[in-house]
Amino acid sequence: MGIARIIGGLWESIEESTYDGRSYLSKEDEPDYEVKMSDYFVDSYMRVKNGIASYFQPQSICEIGVSSGISALAFLNACPKARYLGIDNRYEEEMRGVNLVSRAVELLQPYNAKVTIIDSQELNELPEPYYDLIHVDGDHSRLATYHDVVVAWKACSPDGWIVVDDARDSAVAAGVFDAIRMVWPSEVMWAYLHDTFTGNILIKKEMPRP
Repeated sequence: MGIARIIGGLWESIEESTYDGRSYLSKEDEPDYEVKMSDYFVDSYMRVKNGIASYFQPQSICEIGVSSGISALAFLNACPKARYLGIDNRYEEEMRGVNLVSRAVELLQPYNAKVTIIDSQELNELPEPYYDLIHVDGDHSRLATYHDVVVAWKACSPDGWIVVDDARDSAVAAGVFDAIRMVWPSEVMWAYLHDTFTGNILIKKEMPRP
């Protein structure tokens, strides 16, 4: 199936999503709380993540950058039986004096989910591979994004998908394509989901042709 047909089906799934995770947000701790409580954020972020998982129906999900669990909960709402592993270094909450990751761990208890506290930059490979969907939302520098996409590619199932958040950031976008060029110097199926809150790059894991 070509990328245009996949994206068409994906957008239908996103548009059909009714997911609304605002009840999980903590006014005291959540960064940009008022923005995240807006209808626009629900439509262009929460339902995008929910629609992606609803369309692909991954049986296993890994996420680099958990924070308060907004995207994790959106994914697992769409595929509640999926195995989920989150990776986070708690740097953000330590700097702000809040407890975002601990809140995510609590909210994720009903699911087959766990969160590992480690800096993804220290990993040469992701724990417990393989994953059908990997969400990269960690350090937004070019070099860090490059590293996270490389380890995500290694841990992604054959024909699995990687979603990179914050792709409107030019450093993130540059890191993504640095990584793609390194791990797969031939053609790669990818798409930019521009009509989303932060911009997302969607990459399909491909296996060598015979």
